[in-house]
Amino acid sequence: MFTLAHLSDPHLAPLPAPQWKELLGKRLTGYINWQKKRRFIHDAEKLAAIVADIKAQKPDHIAVTGDIANIALAAEFRQGRDWLEGLGPAKNVSLVPGNHDIYVREAAAFAARQWGTYMNDDDDVGGFPYLRRRGNVALVGLASGVPTAPFLATGWLGAKQLAELAATLNRLSTEKVFRIVLIHHPPTTESAQHKRLMDAHVLKRVRSEEHTSEL
Repeated sequence: MFTLAHLSDPHLAPLPAPQWKELLGKRLTGYINWQKKRRFIHDAEKLAAIVADIKAQKPDHIAVTGDIANIALAAEFRQGRDWLEGLGPAKNVSLVPGNHDIYVREAAAFAARQWGTYMNDDDDVGGFPYLRRRGNVALVGLASGVPTAPFLATGWLGAKQLAELAATLNRLSTEKVFRIVLIHHPPTTESAQHKRLMDAHVLKRVRSEEHTSEL
């Protein structure tokens, strides 16, 4: 039996505390939200306890579906890399980014540089969707996080990624593998307007043609 552990939204505290000159645009509202609300919800000790429990269960693989960072400062990606390495090597941990990881336009490059090995395919090639095979399990990683205006957390996959997802799932349908799609945003059309996956209706059509589990 293949055991997959799933962890999402760790939201590591942004350390060291950012300087005010770093808090331009959306980062300012995000940091205020962290100070007033999120830091009381995302407790480091509780996260450490969850990670310790996951490791104690000795899963075959760990899936992390985004939001390691909060406001996508460069330091957060270095901090996130250290956290991922503590969770396990890239061959045992698969990551897809969330909206807080791709909070601003330059964040995608930061994520690729620091976390790329956890988001690459089996040939260590970057890009989404990626495909990782672990025994009779095929993990397909999607990137739904995109930069948005303040107070929005919507996601977007885009036509290219959805087309490649459909092609990947179609190829896998001829194999005896259990297909799992990793995505940060809920793949439904019923989510709150400011947090929903904007092209979930297209993803729904892709899913209707395949029998696939999502995380």
